[in-house]
Amino acid sequence: MKMKLYIIMLFCLMVGMYSCYDDDTTSGRKEVSLLTITAAHDTLTTSFGEELVVNHVKIEQSGEELPLTYEWAYGDLDISGGAVKPYPIKDTLHVVSTDPELKYAFRELGTFALRLKVDNGETTIFKFFILQIDTEFSEGITILSRDDAGKGRLSFMKTLTKEEISGGKVPTFRTNIMEIANPGMELENVTDMIQQGGRLMVSSGSNGRIYNMDSRSFDIETATSFSGKFPGVNVQQFVAISAYSNMHILSENKRAYVYETDVDELLVLDAFDGLEVDAGVSHSKPVFINYGTSTMYAPSTSSGAVNSGTIFTNYEIVNACFINTYLYVFSTDKNDPLHIYIPRTSASFAKPTATNTVDYQSSQPIGMDRNSMTVGTKVYNCIYYTYNNEIYRWDPGRQLPTTPSITVPTGMEITTIAVDPDQKLLYVGLYEAGSTKELKGCLYIYDADSGELLETYDNIADRPVRVIYKERV
Repeated sequence: MKMKLYIIMLFCLMVGMYSCYDDDTTSGRKEVSLLTITAAHDTLTTSFGEELVVNHVKIEQSGEELPLTYEWAYGDLDISGGAVKPYPIKDTLHVVSTDPELKYAFRELGTFALRLKVDNGETTIFKFFILQIDTEFSEGITILSRDDAGKGRLSFMKTLTKEEISGGKVPTFRTNIMEIANPGMELENVTDMIQQGGRLMVSSGSNGRIYNMDSRSFDIETATSFSGKFPGVNVQQFVAISAYSNMHILSENKRAYVYETDVDELLVLDAFDGLEVDAGVSHSKPVFINYGTSTMYAPSTSSGAVNSGTIFTNYEIVNACFINTYLYVFSTDKNDPLHIYIPRTSASFAKPTATNTVDYQSSQPIGMDRNSMTVGTKVYNCIYYTYNNEIYRWDPGRQLPTTPSITVPTGMEITTIAVDPDQKLLYVGLYEAGSTKELKGCLYIYDADSGELLETYDNIADRPVRVIYKERV
């Protein structure tokens, strides 16, 4: 699974500072005893508050076996442009042990540089490690689900380290995250979930509430209801982040709002005041659709908002999806539903060219509707979408497929689809209504290129609402 970009190299920096002394013999100077340090691992991972034990370090002396002194210390990792600096610690060093074997419970979260200093009276040498201090929930697959009453559940499967995998540990879902992280608090009428950096947000439709959590721990820091300020607000979807950490959201009352994640505030931008929208297109940039007028809208830092103008005036917009920065719009001719028109544009709604447009006469109605869930992958340059409880794959430049790429088992209902951060895996959330188990929600993971089923996790959620890979921050 994906790691932070700056942890792209394991490194070992050894700096020796040597000293020598005169002896009283006629042979001259005595050769100093040099030190070397070797370690099986240069990156260490531990959990907040849990004791880290480092006992895999081997120290050798080239000459006389002299008494050794030790010092373990850590500090902020010094990086620039994604690369670790030659001396990897900036600012203050915190000494945590003077024993040969480190045993210490760290109480900070983040990525640091850990330094071991060894001295034998003649030579001083340093060994540096990259130290990742996580919570148990720092990184892994996260599922938001809801029961028949709308109560939300968070299920989480931690991404195992290489050491855990080699030790035989098996990845499993924990289905009681709310009870662990926020005892006594419930998620009500959940509708969507999204991660934005260190924030994990869950929306509640019925009372216009947004639960704003620390993504590393699932701790709910604010749970503000905005229904008092906006009586009609009923949050249905986190669409996308734009400038200044503004999360654009879609409400059931056909309004587009902006949630300021840093200050926990809901706003309506002037450009969207009074504007009605029916759907949002989730990606790196927010796009909204008004089906009635066949118009698409997107916020703009220069003009407030831009729209698609007359591009789709003659068409019924059925759905839309991004692949990277390209926006593909699935539509049909208003006067001829068998005339299918799929242009490629962008979030600024550049006029589509003939080269970048699929325009054809079909022998059957379009096999997609406004309820189809869509997700694009730039790695394989395709879009997966749902229709009639099956999953289809569309490759740009081609006509829409008439046969599904993925068929789920009988009795399973597809409730959500997504891709992993590398966009090589397809996550499919499923609900088995006829199951006798208490938890009827499942997760199937497919190869996003071949469509091969790779992993299945049964009975690990209620009805899945959203599946994401929660990334380490």
